[in-house]
Amino acid sequence: MLSIVAIPKVCVTISTRRFISHTARKLYADEYKSTAMSSNAPSLTKDQAKKRELKRLAQRKAQAKRPATTSPLYMPVTMALRYLRAAEVGRPQSQQTINLTTLVVGERGTAPISGSVSFPKTLRYVKVVVFTNDENKLKELREKYPNHLIGGADLVAKIKDGKVPVDFDKAFATPDIVPVLQSQVARILGPRGVLPSVKKGTVSDDITSLLQESLGSMPFRQRGNSISLGIGKCYFTDREILQNIISTRAAFKTAVENQKSKKPNILSKTTLSSTHGPGIVIDFA
Repeated sequence: MLSIVAIPKVCVTISTRRFISHTARKLYADEYKSTAMSSNAPSLTKDQAKKRELKRLAQRKAQAKRPATTSPLYMPVTMALRYLRAAEVGRPQSQQTINLTTLVVGERGTAPISGSVSFPKTLRYVKVVVFTNDENKLKELREKYPNHLIGGADLVAKIKDGKVPVDFDKAFATPDIVPVLQSQVARILGPRGVLPSVKKGTVSDDITSLLQESLGSMPFRQRGNSISLGIGKCYFTDREILQNIISTRAAFKTAVENQKSKKPNILSKTTLSSTHGPGIVIDFA
């Protein structure tokens, strides 16, 4: 189970980095050797290849059901973060990203897992603009999101006249102001990909819920046999990263449950890594 505890700061030396690198190479040596041997195997008939593939799939499924603690690379999350932060000492802060990768086991032809996760602690600030002529919603949104652009026809006019720069990342609107946007600033916002539209899912009467779902939301999609995404920065606290991991786990499991397949994919080994650090297995069950 994930737990939140305080971890003291780590004093890092060059020998620490060498230790981490040497340990990772040693633990993965057997896996690389096995892969090399299989690549030199003689050719098989179709039936033999099918039987081998089914056997390997059964082995991967059995491996996926084993506790993370059985892996020689396993560490509790807080301990893993300690080592990953150590590997990033002296690196530019912008490069110190904590990544999470989960292996996926599934039948051939099964649709890849995809979805989005809303992080309690976002990896970067996203500037948003909201267009609405509803005075009550304007007041509510300005109080709740003071750091974002909130306005009606007056804001549309300022964007049209160039008085407000188009430096925002996302734009949302209520249906009542969409005709004004289309006629006044479509040529300005459209090419930049920030023109609200029903098709994009950025127009709604329930603008508050739309904002809550979109701010901090990170899309993910299975690539090959794994899902990988950044879930934090090294300067995030343990609590913030743990909360993001918990949200990611919930989003992954929801995506698996929503798969329209008789044999949905199975989430297997999950590792935490940093930009320059090794992969460390964590409990993601």
